[in-house]
Amino acid sequence: MKFTTKTLYELLLAPKLGLTLSTKEWQSVIFILRETKLLASLYHVAKRDGCYQDYPDFTKRHLYSAQVYAKRQAQQICFEAVEFRLLLEQVGITAVFLKGAAYTLRKSLNSYGRVCSDIDVLVNKKDLNIAEAHLKKNRWQSEELSDYDEKYYREWAHEVPPLIHVNRATVVDMHHNLYPPISGRATNINQFISSRQKTPSGCFVLDPATTVMHSIIHMFANEDSSSWMRDLFDIMLLIEEFASDEFWRSLIELSNKTDFDFEFVSCLKALQLYSDKPLPDVANTYLENYKFSKGELWILREGILPAICPEHDLMLTAKIKRAKMLVYLRGHWIKMPFNVLIKHFAFKSFFAIRDQIMGKHHFDPKLPENPNW
Repeated sequence: MKFTTKTLYELLLAPKLGLTLSTKEWQSVIFILRETKLLASLYHVAKRDGCYQDYPDFTKRHLYSAQVYAKRQAQQICFEAVEFRLLLEQVGITAVFLKGAAYTLRKSLNSYGRVCSDIDVLVNKKDLNIAEAHLKKNRWQSEELSDYDEKYYREWAHEVPPLIHVNRATVVDMHHNLYPPISGRATNINQFISSRQKTPSGCFVLDPATTVMHSIIHMFANEDSSSWMRDLFDIMLLIEEFASDEFWRSLIELSNKTDFDFEFVSCLKALQLYSDKPLPDVANTYLENYKFSKGELWILREGILPAICPEHDLMLTAKIKRAKMLVYLRGHWIKMPFNVLIKHFAFKSFFAIRDQIMGKHHFDPKLPENPNW
């Protein structure tokens, strides 16, 4: 069986299909879903549908191992989020947790088996300097960056450089917006922060519609498509959990207010293609009334929809690699004005060539000399 993005989603949405897979097919599924960080998610949906026990023994071992790791990480996220919240509350700042951390804190459907590499938080821009200074006094540090990367974060990006706890090596990305201000498409962040809801842990997350809208922006306005299969599965499960007339009205209103309407309709098209559940009438009507430009239709067909494919050698074809390159170029194009984009690529190309010649860490800061060594 030749696996496609569509057949993998079919398995995740209807895990009883796994009962028909051969040993060789299961090997491929395990390889691919491990790459996409969806192996533990399959464990939970298979458990939910009552078919996990009927899977082959070696499959169950891989899925169980993945969920043990995911469960431990969820415990760590909950601990770190509370520690982070309490630390910022010392200086009167409220953090709103985003993406994977928010799913875990809310215990939403997509949190079961969800793994993430860092913790994302949102604070008001006016509080950013105070928050960063207070964190750095309390064992959170940023890695040493080049002058160019420091400028990129401070002047162009929607976040400060990643913060790393010196003891636990936890990584936090602290945002002041959901999209880079230099793009000209930065959201009115008060619309998002004002929607916050408190979880049982005392930590804040965005409300359901705003959570999904942020997930859509993070996925479809991004240049990196490596995690898109997992990101779309997140959106599928969030919609399954929260769908109501009010939810859809709020989501459509947000897409209009934030000026990410093309990303929203891209998501609707992806759901039509890859999900087994029909869109509600209000979403179909919105999609029918949206006026696609020729360029939008082309990038949707040739770039965005095929780029949702996992980045695994068993899946990548020349067409998919091309789609991912188109998404990469579009993502940078919409994030930066042309003159900044050219400068950015020039600097990054120079640094890449320099590091290839001299070695990646040749220009890293040197330790001070110690006469006692």
